[in-house]
Amino acid sequence: MKSIAVTTVVALAAITSLAQSKTGSSCKSHHSAPPPRPYSWAPDTRVSVYIERNKFTAEQIAALQAAMNHWTRASISNGTGVTFGFAGEIDSDVTCSNCIVVTRQKVRKTHPKYLAYFAPLKRNWDGSLARARIVFDEGTTKPYVLQTFMSHELGHGMGLWDCPSCKKSETLMRGFPSVNEVNGAVEPSRCDLEVVRAVYEARRAGD
Repeated sequence: MKSIAVTTVVALAAITSLAQSKTGSSCKSHHSAPPPRPYSWAPDTRVSVYIERNKFTAEQIAALQAAMNHWTRASISNGTGVTFGFAGEIDSDVTCSNCIVVTRQKVRKTHPKYLAYFAPLKRNWDGSLARARIVFDEGTTKPYVLQTFMSHELGHGMGLWDCPSCKKSETLMRGFPSVNEVNGAVEPSRCDLEVVRAVYEARRAGD
C-alpha cells in the first residue's frame, strides 16, 4: 500500500510538471492561466451531479446545469472526454462513484476565507477523483453568480488551482469579490482550456 501511495505521488508530480511545460507561451501561469492541480477526474469520465433538495430554486438549478454544460462542451475541444450530467435532487448525501453532490452551508461562518469550495471526498489509486462535494454559501442567490461559481468549482475537478494573481476575465479560477459578485468570467477561458488539455495529455500519456 505504501509503495502504491509513493508511486501515485510521483506520478501526480510528473503530471503537474508536464502540464506546466505544455501550456502555451501566451498563457502564463499565475498571470493569465491558473496553475495545474495534481488531481482531476479520469479521462472519458461521465460525472453524475446530484443537487441537495430544497437548497436551490428551479432557476438556480438551471444555472448550475448551464455551468455543467459549459464544461461538457469544452470536453470536445480540450480532449478530456469528461462530461457532466444532472442526476437529480437528493435528500441527503449519497455514496456513489464518479459523482458530485452540490449543497449549501454557512460557508463564510465555517470557512471565513471561502465563498464556496470544492471538496474531493474520494480518489482512485492513480490519484484521479472518484467522488466530490461542491458547497455554496447560503447567501449566494443570484442565478448568474451561481453559474459562475459552479463553473469555477467544476474547474477544480478538471485539474485547475485558484489563480488570485491572474488578470480579471482571463480565467474562471480568479477569486470572487463577494458572495454575490462574479469574477469577470462565466465559462472556461482559452487559457483555462490550455492548462486542462495539458493536464489530460499528461494523464493519458501516463496510462
